[in-house]
Amino acid sequence: MIDVEESIDILRRKGRFSSREEFLDEAVRSFLRENPELRIELAVEQFRSESVSLNRAAEIAGVSAEEFKNILSDRGTERDAGFLSDEEREDRLSKL
Repeated sequence: MIDVEESIDILRRKGRFSSREEFLDEAVRSFLRENPELRIELAVEQFRSESVSLNRAAEIAGVSAEEFKNILSDRGTERDAGFLSDEEREDRLSKL
């Protein structure tokens, strides 16, 4: 098994990465590139938690917005695409 901490230290010393965070960022990006289903799962969860927009979630998932809407539907996630009432809009704005 690879000693991850030692590997990070070696690669940092060789100048490949300036920080542990940079290494982890690259490692996660590579992992998600190789595992599309996990990339989709991540995008769905980020969309559900409202941490990303539908378009950004589709980008993370590597699919079109239309395809991502279908993925959400297949997973039982509704998306609120209607207009807000004046009261709902004021409530959301006050929370910002």
